Amino acid sequence: MFDLSGKVAVVTASTKGMGLAIARALGSAGAKLVISGRSQETADAVAAQLRQESGVEIVPLACDITDPASVQRFATDALNAFGRVDALVLNAAGNPPAGSMLGQTAEDFERTMRDGVRGSLALVLALAPQMIERKYGSIVFMSSRAAKRGTGVLGLYGMSKAAIDQMVRNLAIELGPSNINVNSINPGAVRTDFSRMLWADPAREKMVVSTIPMGRIAEPEDVAGLALLLVSNAGHYINGQNISVDGGNTA
Repeated sequence: MFDLSGKVAVVTASTKGMGLAIARALGSAGAKLVISGRSQETADAVAAQLRQESGVEIVPLACDITDPASVQRFATDALNAFGRVDALVLNAAGNPPAGSMLGQTAEDFERTMRDGVRGSLALVLALAPQMIERKYGSIVFMSSRAAKRGTGVLGLYGMSKAAIDQMVRNLAIELGPSNINVNSINPGAVRTDFSRMLWADPAREKMVVSTIPMGRIAEPEDVAGLALLLVSNAGHYINGQNISVDGGNTA
């Protein structure tokens, strides 16, 4: 049920952290991979590492999710790499501004929504038509616990992720009749560079962990397992869901 042999998976922002863990999991399950990094050199280095680990067939590409032209080039090259895309995992996002919502500018809002929502939607618009034509596919967005809870320090980020979660529900209705499932993963605190401020300081990590029933911050592999489920036959009937991976924090 979890075998991805013969399938093609595209994972954006997959040279480190959760994206790398997801790419590694899908490749280990047999998928051919297209991965992306901000630079071609970084993507090439990670591809070489993954090939050495498991012999996975992989095409590395550069993609800057904040640059519409880069996104379009990536979509074209990703589709041409193996002639189709069966699974699309949208892990890339920009760096959101931190601080009070009351202190954000119009430019902050536009940049957050552009980098956090528009780039991923552009990839769906480019890659979903061939899924529709073949009546098969899976799309997974990387959202956040911040989409489901209020925050005094990452308000615009939470808004952009809430927009992602709503986009998932809309696309699930539109693409479901074509046998395409669309879902989002909502991680809590994960030990990645992106969330370093939550765990780099031992005192801060202790405070964060105190709110998690399972008593630890997630590792990237905790998120990768759900991504594998959602793009495999085991989870193909799961559609339109925003699934938390947070050790029980939301509960």
